[in-house]
Amino acid sequence: MSTFAVFGMNRALAVSMARKITPATRGGVEIPLEEWEQAVSDYADVIMSGTRTAQLCQPFDAPQFAQQFMQLVREQDDCRDLHVKARTVKKDASGKPMKTKKGAPMMGWQPWSTTA
Repeated sequence: MSTFAVFGMNRALAVSMARKITPATRGGVEIPLEEWEQAVSDYADVIMSGTRTAQLCQPFDAPQFAQQFMQLVREQDDCRDLHVKARTVKKDASGKPMKTKKGAPMMGWQPWSTTA
């Protein structure tokens, strides 16, 4: 059984990432809160204009739940590049399942479509 998750980028995640990366000090001196918040907002804008995507939710057990979540995200927040991926066995270029060193199938997130 596969699991499904929504990948993409929304404004809330971009701000969260920007808060972790933006330094609160400059030259050992703490910068004012308003200036830091502006720097966080500017960096979040850079993240939103980029191409990086991340997993936006916990895995669902059916693709229709992931699609419903994706619709909710679109309605509530500024977002981009939303898509559903399924956790399946990875395959090599020839289409054969990839294996770990111990012989177990290698799992990974693969793009999912309604035609698959």
